Amino acid sequence: MSDSKVEETAVPSQKPIPRIKDISMMKAWKDSKGYREYTLFVQSLNRAVHGLKNSDPVPISPIIEKLLIALNKIDSFIDQCPTKGRSRFGDAGYRDWHAKLKQESEQLLKDTLPDQFHNYIEEINVYLNDSFGNSTRLDYGTGHELAFVLFLLCLCKIEALTQQDSQAIVLKLFARYLDLCRRLQRTYYLEPAGSKGQWCLDDYQFLPFLWGSSQLTDEGQIEPKQAIDERFYRGLSNDYLYLGAIKFINEVKTGPFFEHSSTLYDISNVAHWSKVNQGMIKMYHGEVLDKFPIAQHILFGNLISFDPVPKPSSEGLFKKPAAVTQ
Repeated sequence: MSDSKVEETAVPSQKPIPRIKDISMMKAWKDSKGYREYTLFVQSLNRAVHGLKNSDPVPISPIIEKLLIALNKIDSFIDQCPTKGRSRFGDAGYRDWHAKLKQESEQLLKDTLPDQFHNYIEEINVYLNDSFGNSTRLDYGTGHELAFVLFLLCLCKIEALTQQDSQAIVLKLFARYLDLCRRLQRTYYLEPAGSKGQWCLDDYQFLPFLWGSSQLTDEGQIEPKQAIDERFYRGLSNDYLYLGAIKFINEVKTGPFFEHSSTLYDISNVAHWSKVNQGMIKMYHGEVLDKFPIAQHILFGNLISFDPVPKPSSEGLFKKPAAVTQ
């Protein structure tokens, strides 16, 4: 996670804006500092939760505790914003909830973060507001999940969160975020953003499968083929992100699993969790980070930079070795 620090000490805050205007800019995105830092961040957290359960004792810093309180507060907005009746595309009550989020989120961050980080709140708040779905389309997808992880990355870059928080970021914060998003999806019938139906990994999320497969890598009592079996996933769904995601899919979809979730069904035939995890990392790039329909919505400011990663100079690469003194 140390790779994710702010490179300069006094980085001014800047309201993030979209920069990926068309598909020709995808190479610039993949060559950017933001892309590199985000992928390193995801991989660092992947290693941090290797073999761990959600319920395992991990260090909980005061900032983590306050962020959990903030997520609980955001969850409570659902109770204040009743549904208005399901239409063809979601429930319009979600718009009231999202308006409440935008109204309250800046103050929530001020209550959560120490004073020395308040200069960054305007920039960070944009990612938080983008983490729970789109109020115009009444949808939610992996791009919104990505925005939440960008929010977490920003907190790490300004060092509000540190290396010691790595495990809690996934097992506590991200797990709580998932619970909140699933409640939103069920309450307001949010449409999946960009779903490919039975061929997608999941209608809404990706990272529970990536980080969740890392959790299971050292787990001897359950194999990949057992992860889609209710006899196994139901009792362990609170301990592993992967199994919790499988449980949720089976609660919201009907019919045989191999029909509505054929990709996950195929993955269950992989022999080892380490192979599943490696495949998930590659798939995350191919299906999320490197897809223009998702990348076009990513916002860039000073913390998440669209500037290119500096390339090593040819002089440095081919520098003559110093003469050996006798």
